[in-house]
This record gives sequence, structure tokens and C-alpha cells, in this order.
Amino acid sequence: MISQPQKYKKIRNNIEQPQIQSQKEQFVLKISLYCAVILAIFGITYGIYIGSKAIIFDGLVAFLSTILILLSVMTSKFIYKEDDDIFQYGYMRFEPMVNLFKSLILLILCAYALINGIQEILDGGYEIKFDKAMLYSFFSMLLSIGIWLYTAYQAKILGSPLISVDSLEWFIDSVLYMGGFLVFGAVWLFDKESQTIWARYLDPALLVVLSMILAVMPLKVFIKNLADLVMVAPKDMDDKIDTLLQNISKKYNFSDYDTHVAKSGRFFMIEVNILMGESFKIQNIDEMDLIRDEIEQGLDIPSYKIWLSVSFTKNPKWL
Repeated sequence: MISQPQKYKKIRNNIEQPQIQSQKEQFVLKISLYCAVILAIFGITYGIYIGSKAIIFDGLVAFLSTILILLSVMTSKFIYKEDDDIFQYGYMRFEPMVNLFKSLILLILCAYALINGIQEILDGGYEIKFDKAMLYSFFSMLLSIGIWLYTAYQAKILGSPLISVDSLEWFIDSVLYMGGFLVFGAVWLFDKESQTIWARYLDPALLVVLSMILAVMPLKVFIKNLADLVMVAPKDMDDKIDTLLQNISKKYNFSDYDTHVAKSGRFFMIEVNILMGESFKIQNIDEMDLIRDEIEQGLDIPSYKIWLSVSFTKNPKWL
């Protein structure tokens, strides 16, 4: 049995931990936001200066990222709020909705850039100052790698899907900037005056490749969060709860049981219905609550990340 002080400590932790988690998460996202603002201003102004549509596009993506990161910051404030009269199941579904929206906007922007790049290639390309483009890619690469390493570490420590998605964006940016730096650097070394005809096509070709590679990440995020919104049961958690109930069923002689599992961002909604037969060993409410505690502990997930409902019945109709 859990003593009263332990119970109160557990309740207090369940209240404090989400608040601390939210504050840490918002801090990391704000750092990412400030860096995205710097990258957006740098990309747009520098791209206009040297006449690179690929760099201008990259600056626009960074600008869009600032809006989407700001949306993530706002979401982080809400998802840990307790349920109320309006949102009676809490605010957890806001997270996959935001991630779905973010990925959809990025997919649209990538499609636009792809079409624009192909059109520029068909129109004969254009000249660009590759030495200046190389400098942009180098400094942007350094910034992106630094923020990627920071956000990746924080996403692992905090277990935050919002930061994880943000970190993935910075990782892809790092790879793309590195590729741009190497390509622009190679052209600058071997064709400084851009005399070869293919040099005119390099920037729009890079725009096409960049948009196609960028589209992979938001597509994966879109599919994953769409599955959360339509309440597709996560197989790993479904298998875990089924194995757990099998063991508990043998211990207490359940006649049968039924489970329903859904995931929404970092939160799980789990419903367990237990059929009590004649040989069922538990007879009072206190012992039923112990079974609920046993199920919660067996899931090994912080209680503030689970919406757990366990019901008992003698009628198979209610399974």
C-alpha cells in the first residue's frame, strides 16, 4: 500500500512535472526561433544581394519556420493544461494538429519551389556569384549544425515530439547547406568566371534538389501525425498493453478483457475493460484500484502522459 505522504508527493509531482516540462520545452523552442529569425533575415537579404533564388527560397523557408516554431511554442503552453468544460479530454490533440499543419505548409512551399526551379531551368537558367553563395552556405551550415546538435540533445532529454520535429528540420538544413557549400565551392574553384553553360543551371537545379529533399521530412511528419489524428492504434503500445493484461489476467483470473489504444502526439489514451467471472479474486473497490495502479506501473509511462480508464464488469456486453 502507498502511504498518504507518498500519495500526496505523487500527486504534487504529477502537477509540477508537466509545468517544468513545458517551461523547458518552450525555452528550447525559443532558442530555435531566434536562430530561425537570424537565418531568415540573412537568407532573404543576402539572396537578393547576390541574385540567388535558391538562397532567397531558403530564407523564405527559414521565415516560415519562425512562424511554425512560434506555433509550437504556443502549443507547448497548452498541451499540458488540464481538461476543462470545453476540452473535456484535455488539449493533447493540439500537438498532432500543429505538426500536421506545419508539415502541410512545408509540403506546399516545397512544391512551389520545385515548379519554379524547373521553370527556370527550361528558361535557360541565370548567372550567380558563386563565391558569395559559398560564404552564405558556410555560415548557415555552422549555425544549423549548432542548433541541430542542441535541439537533438534536448529532444532526447525531454522526450518532446515538438522539439524532435524542429531538430529534424535543422538536421536537413545542415546537410543541405553542406551540400550547397561543396557545390558552390567546387564551381568557384574550377569556373570562377562562370564561363561554362552549365554554371547558369546550377542554382535552379539546386533549388529543385533542395525542394525535393526538404519534402521528404514534412511528408513523414504529415503521415505520422495524420495517423495520430485518425486514432490509429500504435502497434508497440498495443502489444505492450496486451502482454501486460495477459499476465495480470492470469494473476487475478479474469474471464476476459478488451483494450483500446490511441496516441495523440506524446500522449496515450488507453481504455481497459475487464470481465469478472466467478473465479475473480478481487471483490472490493480498493483492490480494483490496486489493479489500476498495477496496469499504470506496468506501462512505465509518466502518469501525466496517459489518459487511462480501467473498468470492471460481469456482463460481456460491456467489453
